[in-house]
Amino acid sequence: MEVIILVIVLSLFVVTLLPMITENMVQNAESKTRLQAYEAAHKEIENLRNTSFDSLASGTFQTPSVPRGSGVITISTDINGDGLAETDIIKAKVDVNFTEKNKTETVTLTTLIAR
Repeated sequence: MEVIILVIVLSLFVVTLLPMITENMVQNAESKTRLQAYEAAHKEIENLRNTSFDSLASGTFQTPSVPRGSGVITISTDINGDGLAETDIIKAKVDVNFTEKNKTETVTLTTLIAR
């Protein structure tokens, strides 16, 4: 009789915890992908900072560490939004897009780079 009660209690315990464990595993996977996207964006920001100022240009880049990911660089010379281009400073925006649960997610990092 005690063994049957123990099996019932353990079964209820496992049935109660299983959905939480499964959800936790899914959340961990999503967090890992988002972290990989941040790391890819940061790496690209560093690449831009190490590029000659006159060579900086908008474009795309590969994100092999991000599953179903892609990267976009946007270079802007209008820093303050007045419609006039600055000459010695640019704004670099790096977007890393990836798909989670059939939805496109984006991680964005922005920096200013001076001549």
